[in-house]
Amino acid sequence: MVKIGLEVHGYLDTREKLFCMCRTGASELGVGGLKLGEKEGGVNDRICPICTGTPGSKPMAANEEAVKKMIQIALVFGSKINMETVWQRKHYDWADNPKGYQTTVSGAHASVNAKGGKFKGINIWEIHLEEDPAQWNPESGKINYNRSGLPLIEMVTAPEFSDSEQVVEWLKSLVISLSYIKALRRNAGIKVDVNVSTGGERVEMKNLNSLEKIRKAINFEVARQLEVVESSGFEVGSKELMELLPQETRAYDESKGITVKMRSKENASDYRFIPDPDLAVMKIDSKLIKEIKGKMPEMPEVKLARLLKTHKVSAGDAKILARNLELVEFFEELAKSGVGGSGLGVGKAISWVTVELLRVLNYNKKSLEDADVDIRPEHLAELIKAVEAGDITVLKGKQIMNDFVPKSFSLAEHKGEIGNIDEAAIENLCRQVIGENAHVVEEYKGGKAASLNFLIGSVMRLSERRADFKVAGDCLKRLIG
Repeated sequence: MVKIGLEVHGYLDTREKLFCMCRTGASELGVGGLKLGEKEGGVNDRICPICTGTPGSKPMAANEEAVKKMIQIALVFGSKINMETVWQRKHYDWADNPKGYQTTVSGAHASVNAKGGKFKGINIWEIHLEEDPAQWNPESGKINYNRSGLPLIEMVTAPEFSDSEQVVEWLKSLVISLSYIKALRRNAGIKVDVNVSTGGERVEMKNLNSLEKIRKAINFEVARQLEVVESSGFEVGSKELMELLPQETRAYDESKGITVKMRSKENASDYRFIPDPDLAVMKIDSKLIKEIKGKMPEMPEVKLARLLKTHKVSAGDAKILARNLELVEFFEELAKSGVGGSGLGVGKAISWVTVELLRVLNYNKKSLEDADVDIRPEHLAELIKAVEAGDITVLKGKQIMNDFVPKSFSLAEHKGEIGNIDEAAIENLCRQVIGENAHVVEEYKGGKAASLNFLIGSVMRLSERRADFKVAGDCLKRLIG
């Protein structure tokens, strides 16, 4: 029987590190949280004696933002939050660990931040806070402490997954749900330790930082273990099989597509967990939990159900919208702006959000939640209505959408600049295009149908997309004869 469990690590979205006032920042983290970018700063430019483990330095009280994010995540899972927790020192000697220990709320005798709960049918064993180590480059021997002390959340599941596809889909849902509460840092990704057992001891695969790596690593490891089980002939769970499949830590070699042994699996006692004498017991007020719970947004499944039932959005479009809280709330505000209630069906409006709005945002490498982006639903509603009424062309509408980033505007402010032009003006432009492109006209006369598209495109460009596409085409055909 295949049993798979996950230990999911994510960077909490806070302004400061866990035990000091050094600022965090998106520039510190690359995809997967493994690489440091230096566009907005240099190496070791966000450090202090605390996060570099300077002898004599003492940690500050735990970052309040990080604690609140932990509570939010616990509420998403329906976990039981421990009201008092003791910070532990997890000892290990490694170059990325300047203090010689990691400060965490875990360990053999620790009371973790929260226990229990369930997400998408999988039981949650625990969640806890801890600090991230520094970044050590084993080739150069250099260490960047910008990442040292960043607040991490670890979420541990029961071993209830049966295959890689189930794991990947669960993780996708998890990331979307946690994005609704803005718990994790954008673009930092997650790191996942995967535990796999097929009848022998549990094997852990460390630091998988992409869904594709997770899928491939699980598939290989399950196949490797099952081959041992089947070829050995030993009974599942037997002492002999445990010896063939011992508890160990393995790494996934992406270039070869295999897992390789790193070391025998450590037990909790190997880390010599002890309570941290420099940090007070962390106490959480029940009033704080109640306050945070009252401000929690609706979760994706609630949004998805309303999109399907109330707004009659197709299943495909509903999934696109529900992936992003800002996007689905934008659409809901758009619906309140008259779309669907004053002659415009939601079906006509949806592509302007799921296709055109996302196109413009992606082109500009922006998102609706960026501080410098201000696109108002009422402005898009006005644009959609103008297109549907024939006041502006679809192409002109799309061009206007390009100008909605970073800040949208009312069409009323530019009425004389964007409205459709009449047929007389279109005919004048057609005559100009024919006169300037005699060779293309001859090609069209000679039977090259694609040449007409070039001529129509030229008319559209001259009119700044204010000419009706069909009218332009008919006019060109008539004038060419």
